[in-house]
Amino acid sequence: MKKGYGIIPSSKTRVRCLFCGVHIPKANRCIDQHTNGAKHKENVMLKMENGLDILNENLYCKPCNQVVDEDGSVADHIDTESHCNWRAAMEDLTEGEFIKLESYLSSERDDVRCDACSVDLSSSLHVIEKHVNSVKHRNRVVERLKPLNGIFSIENDDEVFCKICNIYIENTIGSVLQHIDDDEEHVVWLAEIDDLIDGQDVSIDRYLANEYEINAFCKKCEMDILCDAQNIESHVHSEDHLNRFV
Repeated sequence: MKKGYGIIPSSKTRVRCLFCGVHIPKANRCIDQHTNGAKHKENVMLKMENGLDILNENLYCKPCNQVVDEDGSVADHIDTESHCNWRAAMEDLTEGEFIKLESYLSSERDDVRCDACSVDLSSSLHVIEKHVNSVKHRNRVVERLKPLNGIFSIENDDEVFCKICNIYIENTIGSVLQHIDDDEEHVVWLAEIDDLIDGQDVSIDRYLANEYEINAFCKKCEMDILCDAQNIESHVHSEDHLNRFV
């Protein structure tokens, strides 16, 4: 029996697919036809992305802490109000927080991982909310964001320096996050550069992480480019660069 595929015995002549909520004749040809079908494969993928797994020969949702009805499929369950509400709340809490949900949702582990703090957390919304609002976590998120945004410490601990905007910022959690999220010059510069390098195999990671670096790097052409919109645009539209994508 293909238990790894969600197939379990139902009667002497039939089996049940837990992921699709359907009964199938107990014949290898029928089972193979079902498990190789697009709908079953879609449900398997949705299961791995939404925290559902097999528990005591039932389809069980960890986020909702409930067994799915026998005739319900993975697709049916993830469209329910309870699951949608959990997903929306979890994504709202963890967006931009360096918290990984993938291993929890794929049932590889029972907890979620905060990369910023290098700790495992219960999947409880309350626990995660308390963690992301803690001063320790907020500090570590800011430290993770600085080298992604061209922000560097200086001798004066009261301030940090943004090389993108060429200004000093008060060295507090609130001030740094406000600059990254809301400063128009900062946001527009990053958005413009991101649009230019999208799909072009050009990286600005080194420029953002190194205070004294002035160049972006084109991996396709193996060359440095002065890291501003005018020079990057000129490079990605150049004949030499475009020919390397042919």
